[in-house]
Amino acid sequence: MTTTLSPTAVTICEACWVSPVAGVRVTDAGTDLLCRPCAVGGYPRRVDLFPPFGIYGLTERRIEAGRHGSGSPQTPPDQGPPLPNPPPTPSPPGTPPV
Repeated sequence: MTTTLSPTAVTICEACWVSPVAGVRVTDAGTDLLCRPCAVGGYPRRVDLFPPFGIYGLTERRIEAGRHGSGSPQTPPDQGPPLPNPPPTPSPPGTPPV
């Protein structure tokens, strides 16, 4: 079987992240770029840096739930003091704001 690597493929082993890549292991999930000791030892990759959604640790369930859960955005419980009315006058040019 012949495997073609992209120009952006990693050059460091995906299992130990220390040694240079010496071989390619083809699995159902894709290809693993490994150094010889990791390939002979059958070590798995440590992490998937770019899973199908492109962000490490982001799963389909987390995408559906939204960042902070489902529903529309809500205002924070304590919004702080109201803005002054009328707004303060701007500082004269060349002076620091007050």
